[in-house]
Amino acid sequence: MADKKIFYKGIILSIQPRIRLIRSFDERSQNYLGYSLVIKGVIDDVEREFSVGIGKAAQQKQQFCKYLS
Repeated sequence: MADKKIFYKGIILSIQPRIRLIRSFDERSQNYLGYSLVIKGVIDDVEREFSVGIGKAAQQKQQFCKYLS
Protein backbone atom coordinates (compact mmCIF):
# COMPACT_ATOMS: atom_id res chain seq x y z
CA MET A 1 0.00 0.00 0.00
CA ALA A 2 3.01 2.29 0.30
CA ASP A 3 3.05 2.85 -3.47
CA LYS A 4 -0.72 3.52 -3.75
CA LYS A 5 -1.96 7.09 -3.29
CA ILE A 6 -5.06 7.59 -1.17
CA PHE A 7 -7.25 10.51 -2.19
CA TYR A 8 -9.08 12.40 0.52
CA LYS A 9 -11.07 15.56 0.96
CA GLY A 10 -12.04 17.10 4.28
CA ILE A 11 -12.02 19.76 6.94
CA ILE A 12 -9.32 19.97 9.59
CA LEU A 13 -10.89 19.66 13.05
CA SER A 14 -7.74 19.93 15.18
CA ILE A 15 -4.02 20.50 14.89
CA GLN A 16 -1.44 19.48 17.48
CA PRO A 17 2.34 19.79 17.32
CA ARG A 18 4.29 16.54 17.38
CA ILE A 19 7.44 16.61 19.50
CA ARG A 20 9.88 14.05 20.82
CA LEU A 21 10.92 14.79 24.39
CA ILE A 22 14.29 13.36 25.42
CA ARG A 23 15.27 13.29 29.07
CA SER A 24 18.71 12.69 30.41
CA PHE A 25 20.01 12.72 33.96
CA ASP A 26 20.87 16.41 33.87
CA GLU A 27 18.99 17.92 30.92
CA ARG A 28 15.93 17.74 28.69
CA SER A 29 15.59 18.45 24.99
CA GLN A 30 12.85 18.22 22.42
CA ASN A 31 12.74 17.68 18.67
CA TYR A 32 9.98 19.13 16.51
CA LEU A 33 8.51 16.38 14.29
CA GLY A 34 5.61 18.16 12.59
CA TYR A 35 1.86 18.13 13.27
CA SER A 36 -0.95 15.68 13.99
CA LEU A 37 -4.14 16.58 12.13
CA VAL A 38 -7.65 15.30 12.83
CA ILE A 39 -9.74 15.58 9.67
CA LYS A 40 -13.44 14.99 9.03
CA GLY A 41 -13.86 14.02 5.42
CA VAL A 42 -14.06 11.42 2.70
CA ILE A 43 -11.47 8.75 1.88
CA ASP A 44 -12.21 6.63 -1.20
CA ASP A 45 -15.95 7.49 -1.04
CA VAL A 46 -16.27 6.68 2.72
CA GLU A 47 -17.09 9.59 5.06
CA ARG A 48 -15.41 9.52 8.50
CA GLU A 49 -12.93 11.19 10.86
CA PHE A 50 -9.29 10.26 10.49
CA SER A 51 -5.91 11.39 11.79
CA VAL A 52 -2.79 12.16 9.82
CA GLY A 53 0.76 12.84 10.98
CA ILE A 54 2.71 15.25 8.78
CA GLY A 55 6.32 16.37 8.91
CA LYS A 56 7.90 19.80 8.52
CA ALA A 57 8.39 19.45 4.77
CA ALA A 58 4.74 18.49 4.11
CA GLN A 59 3.50 21.46 6.16
CA GLN A 60 5.74 23.86 4.26
CA LYS A 61 4.70 22.41 0.90
CA GLN A 62 0.93 22.05 1.51
CA GLN A 63 0.37 24.93 3.98
CA PHE A 64 -2.35 23.04 5.92
CA CYS A 65 -4.32 25.35 8.19
CA LYS A 66 -7.46 25.46 10.29
CA TYR A 67 -9.91 28.23 9.52
CA LEU A 68 -11.89 29.42 12.51
CA SER A 69 -15.51 30.27 11.85
